[in-house]
Amino acid sequence: MLAGSLLVGGVATAVPAGASSGADDPAGPVTDALDQLGALDSVADVRSLAGATDGDAGVGVGVVVDTNGTAPGGISVERIVAPAGQVGELVDTVEDVPGVASAAVDVPVRMLADPQSSSQYALTKVGATLLADDQDGLGVVVAVLDTGVTATHPDLAPPLRDGSPRVLPGRTFVYNEAANGGPGTTDPQGHGTHVAGIIAAARDNGIGGRGVAPGAQILPVRVLSSTGSGSSADLAAGIRWAHQQGADVINMSLGAPSNSIPQDVAAAIETATTTVAPGADAPAVVVASAGNGGIGSLPNWPASHPKAIAVAATNSSDQVASFSTRGSYVDVAAPGVSILSTCRTGSQCTMSGTSMASPVVAAAAAVLRQQVPARTPEDVAALLRSTAVDVSIAGPDDDSGAGRIDLARAAAVRTPATPVASVPAVTPPTTEPVAPPQTAPPVRLAGGIDSAVVDRRRFHLAGWVSEPDGPAVVRVTVIGGGRLVNLDETTTGGRWERTVDLQPGANLVCATGYDNPTNEPTVLGCRNITVK
Repeated sequence: MLAGSLLVGGVATAVPAGASSGADDPAGPVTDALDQLGALDSVADVRSLAGATDGDAGVGVGVVVDTNGTAPGGISVERIVAPAGQVGELVDTVEDVPGVASAAVDVPVRMLADPQSSSQYALTKVGATLLADDQDGLGVVVAVLDTGVTATHPDLAPPLRDGSPRVLPGRTFVYNEAANGGPGTTDPQGHGTHVAGIIAAARDNGIGGRGVAPGAQILPVRVLSSTGSGSSADLAAGIRWAHQQGADVINMSLGAPSNSIPQDVAAAIETATTTVAPGADAPAVVVASAGNGGIGSLPNWPASHPKAIAVAATNSSDQVASFSTRGSYVDVAAPGVSILSTCRTGSQCTMSGTSMASPVVAAAAAVLRQQVPARTPEDVAALLRSTAVDVSIAGPDDDSGAGRIDLARAAAVRTPATPVASVPAVTPPTTEPVAPPQTAPPVRLAGGIDSAVVDRRRFHLAGWVSEPDGPAVVRVTVIGGGRLVNLDETTTGGRWERTVDLQPGANLVCATGYDNPTNEPTVLGCRNITVK
């Protein structure tokens, strides 16, 4: 409860009930300093007064100190709490102190957050909010094959952080429609705009919500009419065109139930996922919605194509949605119930369906491709599956595939581009090796975390590794406070341990073991830790 507020220099400053405002009791350190000649002649005097008034009731005055003039490294801030009636005199006096750059009433300022981001449970559910600010998909192009995208939407119009447009012109492939052959930046239906916002709506612009990959660039490819219908030929053309433009990820929140895939669509997906377009780093990652037919429905194409990542839908409780189509072709799941995103009218609205789950995974793929541009479609799919959270029947199943994706865990797996130098090479045998039976599976690294102790802001974790080919490297990744830190440890006697520093707020700490000598990653475990 507030007893009232003081208007000082046009700024309302709240005064807690039951506390002296300072105006009624002017006697104190500030009064003494102003009345005593020479008491505020140096930066040391300012700092002393700031310390003497720390915790007092009154009006905060922020003092910016610059002890190096225009040279770097001399900036610091002191805060003095003064009675309201003495703020003006204090500011005038302190500003004349040598080494003080400015003094003024300290006004609260906060991040320009997206007002509806708290309603976007999908962001926290898949760990997108745990990523560093620069893990946003920047430099990655995501093609949205849909009803088009309203590029003028306030949450899709702002440029990316590198100044490039958030939504590219794209193209329309809708037979017998006047817009055919033109750009894809209009959306007469609204579905495509909603999908695009889930992927890349602007972050912290004070409008609506944000996308899972707010740095990714949207390439709108309109293959559906204003009624949401289209043809396989238009879809096949759209896939091929998006691939030729160098799209890194292709999202298709569309399809039809059938036991077979149209030949032209299947061929287009095969081309996009196996060939590298000019200027691209790897073939395109194709992501598609598993379908909304529920239990007993036929598979949904194009998601049923073996090279596509088929996405089921879950709700805020991590339950598979009743409408989500089941099948052995389902790879992973993602939030798809009551998803808030951009509407073609310029506002925000909620929609449900595997159409909403697919772009969550497409955005996750964009972040992983930004992290390692050369990651193949198979690499991305395997990484999303291996780090997914089991939400249905234990192990892989027809409901959710490998489980609901966890982007934070997937992003914590950093596959080195070259073998880690600290891993000794395996000495070849001196005798002719005996070839193992062709049916024998390769021996892979295994391990886990068996000790985790938090001491304030320090976290000690340790674990075991089984690696028959020699010492392995364990990489401990810490994500928190807008930073990502990777720390490598070489195993000794099958054991590893590491102590890491945590940041205030939410932290994700993951350990990943790298197989010797293949360097293939295995996630040993992750821990979510909140520091007060």
